[in-house]
Amino acid sequence: MVRQPAPTYDCPPLRRVRNENTRKTHLTLFLSFLMVASVFAPSMSTDPSFLEPVESRHDTANNTLNDSSTQTLMSSLNTSNPVEVTGVMDNQSRVHLVWIENGSQPFLQYALIATNGVDAVLISNTLIGSNSSSAISSPSLVVDSNNRAHIVWAITDLEILYTLIDPALDDRDGDAGDIANMTLVSYTVADGTGVRDDPDIAIDSYDGAHVVWVDTYDPQGLYFGTPLIYYTMLTYDSSGNFSVQINNSIITPALGFKGNPAISMGANNTVIVVWEDTRGSLVEYVALLDSSGSMTAEWEDICAVFYGGNLTSGEYFQGVKPLLEQASITVLETLYAISGQMSHAATHKNCEDGYIIGGSGSEGPRTSYLGQNSSDTTGGIRTLDAVMYNNSSLTIPPDWGYNSEMWGPGSTWACLSWRDNSGMTPGNPATAADHKWNPNATKLVIPVSDEGPYGGSGNGYQAQEANDYQSISEAHDACVSAGIIPIPVAGTTSYGASTIWANDTHVRSHMMDLAQCASNTTGIQDRTCDDSAVNTTDAEGDMFLYPTDNMANFEGDFESGYLTNGWGVSGTSWNMWYVEAANNGNVYSQANLCDIGGTTNNPSFYSVSCNYTQSAGVTVDLTVTVDNWASEFSMDVILPDGTVASFNSSTVYNYYNGVLVSFTGAGNYTIYLNDTYGDGGTSVSADYSYVSSSNPPSTPISGAYSARSGDISDGDSTNLEFTGVLSNGTVTFAYNVSSEANYDFLTFSVDGAQIAQWSGSQSGNFSTPVSLGQHTLKWTYVKDGSVSAGSDAVWIDDVVVPLANYTEEMQALVQSIIALTSGTGSTETFLTVLNPYSLLNNPRTTWRPGDSATSIDPDTGQYVEDIGPALDYVWQEDGSGWGTIGHFVLVNDTRLTNGHGWSSSPDVNVDDDGNIHVVWVDGRSTIPSKVGPSQLHYMQIDLDRAGVLDGEADGLEMSQVAVVTDSAVIGSDMTWGSNPRVDFDNDGSIHITWFESMPGTDDENSRVELRWTRIVSPQLEDGEMPLGRTLEQAYGVINTRIIATSTDNLMGVFGTGLDSSSQPIVNFDWPDREIIWTTPDCSETSSSADRWDVCMWSENVYNMVIELAPAQPDEITLGPGESTNVEMMLRGIRVSGGSDIVITEAHGAPDDWFVDVGFSKSYQSTTTLIEGTTSDLDLFLRAPSLQEVNDDQTFHLTVTVTSSTKAEATTSKTILVNLVNEADWNDDDGDGVTDDEDDCQFGETGWTSDIDTDHDGDGCRDATEDLNDDNDAYPDAYDSCPSGYMGEHVDLDADGCDDLHEDPDTDGDGVENYLDLCPNGAQYWGSFAEDHDGDGCRDADEDDNDDNDPYPDAEDDCPEGVVWWSSTIFDHDGDGCHDLQEDEDDDNDGVTDDDDLCPLGMTLWFSDPSSDYDSDGCHDVAEDMDIDNDGVLDEFDECPRGMLGWISTPLNDWDSDGCNDANEDSDDDGDGYSDFEDGCMRSVLSAESHTDLDGDGCDDYTEDNDLDNDGIESAFDNCEGDPTSDWVSTLITDFDRDGCDDETEDWDDDGDGVPDADDQCPNSMTVNSDYDRDGCDDETEDWDDDGDGVPDSEDSCPLGLINWNSNSDNDIDGDGCMDSIEDDRVSGRILHTLRSNAFMTLIIGSLTVLLLAGMVLSSQRGRGRYELTDQTRSVEESMRSGSSHALNTPEKEVRDLSDLGYSPEVARAIVENEEKVRRGRN
Repeated sequence: MVRQPAPTYDCPPLRRVRNENTRKTHLTLFLSFLMVASVFAPSMSTDPSFLEPVESRHDTANNTLNDSSTQTLMSSLNTSNPVEVTGVMDNQSRVHLVWIENGSQPFLQYALIATNGVDAVLISNTLIGSNSSSAISSPSLVVDSNNRAHIVWAITDLEILYTLIDPALDDRDGDAGDIANMTLVSYTVADGTGVRDDPDIAIDSYDGAHVVWVDTYDPQGLYFGTPLIYYTMLTYDSSGNFSVQINNSIITPALGFKGNPAISMGANNTVIVVWEDTRGSLVEYVALLDSSGSMTAEWEDICAVFYGGNLTSGEYFQGVKPLLEQASITVLETLYAISGQMSHAATHKNCEDGYIIGGSGSEGPRTSYLGQNSSDTTGGIRTLDAVMYNNSSLTIPPDWGYNSEMWGPGSTWACLSWRDNSGMTPGNPATAADHKWNPNATKLVIPVSDEGPYGGSGNGYQAQEANDYQSISEAHDACVSAGIIPIPVAGTTSYGASTIWANDTHVRSHMMDLAQCASNTTGIQDRTCDDSAVNTTDAEGDMFLYPTDNMANFEGDFESGYLTNGWGVSGTSWNMWYVEAANNGNVYSQANLCDIGGTTNNPSFYSVSCNYTQSAGVTVDLTVTVDNWASEFSMDVILPDGTVASFNSSTVYNYYNGVLVSFTGAGNYTIYLNDTYGDGGTSVSADYSYVSSSNPPSTPISGAYSARSGDISDGDSTNLEFTGVLSNGTVTFAYNVSSEANYDFLTFSVDGAQIAQWSGSQSGNFSTPVSLGQHTLKWTYVKDGSVSAGSDAVWIDDVVVPLANYTEEMQALVQSIIALTSGTGSTETFLTVLNPYSLLNNPRTTWRPGDSATSIDPDTGQYVEDIGPALDYVWQEDGSGWGTIGHFVLVNDTRLTNGHGWSSSPDVNVDDDGNIHVVWVDGRSTIPSKVGPSQLHYMQIDLDRAGVLDGEADGLEMSQVAVVTDSAVIGSDMTWGSNPRVDFDNDGSIHITWFESMPGTDDENSRVELRWTRIVSPQLEDGEMPLGRTLEQAYGVINTRIIATSTDNLMGVFGTGLDSSSQPIVNFDWPDREIIWTTPDCSETSSSADRWDVCMWSENVYNMVIELAPAQPDEITLGPGESTNVEMMLRGIRVSGGSDIVITEAHGAPDDWFVDVGFSKSYQSTTTLIEGTTSDLDLFLRAPSLQEVNDDQTFHLTVTVTSSTKAEATTSKTILVNLVNEADWNDDDGDGVTDDEDDCQFGETGWTSDIDTDHDGDGCRDATEDLNDDNDAYPDAYDSCPSGYMGEHVDLDADGCDDLHEDPDTDGDGVENYLDLCPNGAQYWGSFAEDHDGDGCRDADEDDNDDNDPYPDAEDDCPEGVVWWSSTIFDHDGDGCHDLQEDEDDDNDGVTDDDDLCPLGMTLWFSDPSSDYDSDGCHDVAEDMDIDNDGVLDEFDECPRGMLGWISTPLNDWDSDGCNDANEDSDDDGDGYSDFEDGCMRSVLSAESHTDLDGDGCDDYTEDNDLDNDGIESAFDNCEGDPTSDWVSTLITDFDRDGCDDETEDWDDDGDGVPDADDQCPNSMTVNSDYDRDGCDDETEDWDDDGDGVPDSEDSCPLGLINWNSNSDNDIDGDGCMDSIEDDRVSGRILHTLRSNAFMTLIIGSLTVLLLAGMVLSSQRGRGRYELTDQTRSVEESMRSGSSHALNTPEKEVRDLSDLGYSPEVARAIVENEEKVRRGRN
């Protein structure tokens, strides 16, 4: 059953009946059938009232989300035996299916199906999870807002598994899905100790998954193995992170059976859980106690078990009756002493109260039934002096043996007292007094005995006599017919487990026949009951073993050569398991050579003979038989060598039968057999063996023997079983398999749940844990229908089981009886409300996400639920103010139903207003019966009526919240109602879907129906629904419809066959209604071979359709710019309220199309649609023009009509539209010029471009369109040559004529081209421009030498200077300026001659800083000897181009190298070390005289205080052996700053005196105190100061003895104090019990550490930031904002270290590394 959120969709959960394999453990399978018919009232019919749509809900995973007949949605999916099919429809109308492929090895399968077509399979059979699971059950499925599927299921009894898959990650091509790619999460929710099943899942509005399931895991051992409801919360965020937000939490910590949980999301993401629970039930048991002399201990213990007292093992037990009464289970009991022998009851203290209540042995069966008032709950111990056998009363007067052991006829009497053979209820058997059963109670009969059912033992194997079998047969049939569960308890015979006087196996075999059904073989193996008749119907009981030492001689290695005590065999074949010895694999056959003689007088003879020839290599055996006259016998054998071997009466004896002699020699033999009396009576046969075939050798797994499977045929199975009481421990065994791989299997099961299997050729060892209790271990070899391989056999050996001792067996018996009794009462429906987000958003200080929401009280050991309101206000421990904490349980366990019939398989859902709707299967009758009818019941709860929920620790007061009280659904009126689901619609409807069935017989009326009830029209008073009404009173319309009928099955339901059935899959999304189910064939009411269909029924309650007008095609073709009108009609088939305003629109058209749609020929967008009428609807289309498109187009245009009052009511019509251009898309105007070359693409038509009409061929007609015929960039109106030259134009004067071909004066300067030195020069300049030399070229831009000197204007600094000179003598620098008349800088170096120290110096250079550094007019390279003018000649100047404006002196140039020390010199003292690296920048000695091994520029003897330059001064440096090392001490490499590399040199990295090898904290910052010398500072680092393995927070002796480790031997209470020396507070038994439970130890330890840590942090605030007990984000923010710290900058830290003597490089390295350390710690 699952829940999910999605807009406007609700998904009620699937319900499942527990797998048959777990029935005997919990006895719950039949709970759904112990009901009788209720009274049905006709529905009231009024007009439905539709409500306004509401906002989207947090839908549940009742497999719902989104027409008017049944259709086959999917046919013949590739599956052969699907069971427990569940599914959900998502918001894309796709069905997600999950089911179990129930073959020899079950598989969980997934499929995705589209609902818009037949066989529209998007993803076919896809395996979910591992394929190695041996038993799968209870799958549940939900989809989230991203349509991802969340799936939970059970590996039956063992594990609860969860997976998240995303079908969008598959290609959805109809094949199996890519499950590896689709799977986002695979997670084991629960495994390990315990039995678990029935998971259900819901999804909240944030896509968080909430899972509930049934689990017997009880770490505190408080509930005797009875099942509990567990919860967990899982999340998967948008970044792909999977988290467990709330770990596995018990939400029902109470004794009693709990099962079939269903979960739904409520308002504000609360979680609603309902389940079936035996709390509040009524149970009556009748015990029939063997009162023979061997039952002394049994009586004492049985009274203690029932009433309480000290067991014979010495332990005190509270008693089953008081325990169950504490759990609100009413227990009625009567103990009958068979034959009235009261000696045991009268003498045992435990039996005292019952003995007195029963009249001290003087009273027989009561005349009235128990339970008529609250105090009348016990019948005590009473005499039983008459029972029923052979349909007659059998008187059994008191004795110590025979009569006292009539537990078989006693059971018959007890069951007939409720329903006798005539069918009368209550029954009236032939006995004078009958037991008066309470008519409303669940009934159990508990015979307790150690001997046979009819008169016990006697002489020989009396327990196997005919009257034993008859009495058990009668008792079984009577109890099955009466619906009473037989629970026999087997004691141990005083004669021993297996003697001639009695046999435990025989007695217990009878008890198994009573508890289940008769078997063809004697043994305690599980029976196979086919339920075809009363005698083969499973009585649904079980047998329990009274404590015994019978298993002390258990043999699991089979070395005795046979199956000993405790082993049993069964199967479908007579060839059972046996113990096999080794052989070599050869198969031998016998060959007879001679056979003479016979029995007496058959024939009569004195002498007979025979002759045979013996081959070489064989051995012939002579087998002789002799009658009772051995004296008459003699035999002579003539051997091949002629000698005679003689035998007479001295070699045999009377009745001799065996091999007398064997011969090995080859040759001819003659035998003479003689009888002296002549009547015969003797015989001899000569035979030899030969190898007839050879098989693989059979070798036992170990030792000489192993157990081997029987030689079975195809389709058969054979079982080897062991049943016994086991303690907590591990079962192990070795196995060997030789079979057909993947078809013939060895399976191993515990208590009916298969947990492993093997096939093919395999061998190995297997182990599995078991808990205290009675268990049945079963090994089965099962073959399929054909083919054998290998040895076609399996072997097991070396079976080791943890056998329980006497005390453990008694504990197991008590646990079994409590579990059975608490689990067989009628179940009621319970509810709880959880608030996970309150806990997550406002956690208490001791709780973290991922913890369980249930804690354990460290003082009492009880489970503690976090019960309270959504928010509690608490005062902070530090006094800082009020804070808030959230609570997990908002409403504690609330009982919804109150009756003695069964309430089972509940389903729950929550509507948009927060109303809780619960539906369940119910039996309401004064005579609850196993075969009685069941009926659906419904309840509606309004939590708002309870006010603000403040925890509701005692549950809800139903009278204050029940809007609809417990009411029968009147449409549930067949024999059985099952698998209900409740859902809602956005029109205010409530929908219930379920199955109704009749008995699965050959009766033609036997059938199963899928039904749907719609509930609407709430009857309001003052705007709300009153409290306490029935369903018929609360709603005005309750209509039930039959959706499907089958004589086979629907969703696995038929008759009582509910073991693997499921709920229907529904989708109610107004106006659509869809119901989906599975059946062999959707189209038939009976089965169809080899089919499995998914069927869907649908209808649309607001149905309108758009139809095309007659002759109007649904495909439209238009040309560019064309338009059309499409005529349609809107038909109102079914309109809510008879009429409605509807709105139309169209969508799907590409750009540039004009679309208009509307009604009444005027294209108005709305109209009033009347049911049964039609309205005209027109669609106008205009295609885009040629200017807007350039290709054909095809698209679908959809016209929709939607209700103005119900957006969900919509219809649409799709039309195919084509745009087709009959002409050429590439020549739109048809002028012969393609569009890409046509300048007038959409110009005139009807003409063709040629030289006459289109001079330039540009597609524009010259006469009418083209304004530039020759396309020369000049419009024709301004073109002197309008139809001129075509081609590349040169028209410098812009007159439209090409200069090269048409124009005589190219530049228009008045000078014709042949006279013009610049004919193509500037245009029209002659009247205003200058021509200095008169050459016809304009000086400004055409003449390159205006003064006609030797230099072109471009090189002439005086282009219009002195003219007509040509000698270069007067131009030193060649700049075109005459030196004497024009040039002021003769060498043209940029320095005027007046300032130039070299005025006629080098030429062809220009003074600038790069060539004339000091700007003196002298070239630095060729002319200047002191380039920087610093007083140091360049040949001695190390900085020849150094600073300017200074003169070298010792003050500014220490080494006189011409480099300014402050600005230029990087080595002021010239010692070869740069000032940056030089620790002594102004050494007085030269570098050659230095001793400087570490190369830091400082003389080692006179200047250096860090000889290895590692950042540690020599005075503090412990490692200066390598002065050339480039290693620098940092916090990372030298934690204690001692100058030694931590990795290679330092044996004590933190310098605390503890070598790193022994130091638990090798990088301690400081060690002020270290009590246990582990190198960790006790105050800040060491949480175990004395090193005893117990954290200080849990250590009662934190500074106690050291050098020892606490364990259960020396510190039994784990308090850190050595028991023998320090601890005087040890409570051994309790603490040992607590500590033996790992989970308990973990929880208590974690809580203690957290509490102590909180106390330490609270008291020592200086050691960390403030810690609030119940802080909120606002408190934390205010605390953070109130503190700030000034931090040193890295630059300041470098300067500080430099001031201490570190070089800048070392200081910077230290700061950077320390910063890295800080960041890493943060």
